[in-house]
Amino acid sequence: MFKKMDTFNFKKQSSVFKNLTLLVYKSFIKEPRSIIFMLVVPIFFSVMFFFIFKGKDETVTGALLFNYALLPCLTVLTSLTPAIVEWKNSVFLKRIDITGVKKSMFIASIWLVYLLAGLFFYFVVLSFNLIFSIAVLGTGAKNDFINQFKVINFGYLFLAIILICATSIALATLFGGIANSSGSIQGVVMMVYFFSIFLSGVMLPAQSLFTSKGIVIFTYFIPHKYPVFLYMYAFNAEGWKNSTQSTQGLVKSFTDVWQPIVGSLAILAGLFTLTTFTFKWTAKR
Repeated sequence: MFKKMDTFNFKKQSSVFKNLTLLVYKSFIKEPRSIIFMLVVPIFFSVMFFFIFKGKDETVTGALLFNYALLPCLTVLTSLTPAIVEWKNSVFLKRIDITGVKKSMFIASIWLVYLLAGLFFYFVVLSFNLIFSIAVLGTGAKNDFINQFKVINFGYLFLAIILICATSIALATLFGGIANSSGSIQGVVMMVYFFSIFLSGVMLPAQSLFTSKGIVIFTYFIPHKYPVFLYMYAFNAEGWKNSTQSTQGLVKSFTDVWQPIVGSLAILAGLFTLTTFTFKWTAKR
């Protein structure tokens, strides 16, 4: 008699993945940190930086509100990193092997929840910024936030948002896998987060940031810069190219749209590859 070979039970594994995802989702919505970083902080930054730049150029400020909607996608980094560390140290995850559930499946469920959270809060903050811009700038020609809706390339837009969320998830998994406690890694995470939002082109207009070749070279080491530039390209391809012309006192970062796409994918591949060699499920004694 031949021994019956174990076969992959798709229905069973799907059910397990669904239950794990629901478990992570419930943990996410019960954690105050999630709402603070994914909603409160992005709205606070949107309003604060809007009024900082409003007196200089209202047209530029209206356009920047689109960039500020990306903040939840970046704050996935600050929310997911401690969540991974806490799950690693939880009794549930230490006993997960007994249940037959693979840890890789559990990590995949965490990625899915935070990816969907980043997308969801992006549209929430975008909706807030739309209402906010109308309240402050009205619906006239100077409200460039509304005018941007007429030229959106939705394909590049959704690809950019997904790549930004994926970059945050990759960084969070790398940091969370290395750390043994959330406190030990939080300082590094916050430093990377602030470098990302200020030097990737999200918080500051290109006209005030990419004026030095040295700064531009440095920003190539910011992983979020690549998908953020793709995001800007989605709204105005010609404006994206013109905004980086050295003839306007700025330095080019990219010359064509394929460059930030390839750069984003290469960085993601590198981060996830590095994570496979550095991720630790248990703390070293």
